[in-house]
Amino acid sequence: MAENTVKIDISFQSLVEAISSLEIAEKQQLWELLEAELFPDEEDSPEDITEIEAARADYKAGDYITFDEYTIQRARKSKSTNLLATRA
Repeated sequence: MAENTVKIDISFQSLVEAISSLEIAEKQQLWELLEAELFPDEEDSPEDITEIEAARADYKAGDYITFDEYTIQRARKSKSTNLLATRA
């Protein structure tokens, strides 16, 4: 079967604006397409794919913390650990 090719001229800014208007699911599809184009030789193992899908599901469900929240939690844990160590 012959492959059809279409080439169009579009400014990068127009492309960025078009991407910004996409829904999350469409952006994820685009991400996967770009990932496959940029890293064609890097195949994910079935375990990696499962972990990635689980992480995406968690994110979509709102089950995540921001980096700032994470650093605050880590700082609190470090303080607690240091207090216990100095008391021992």
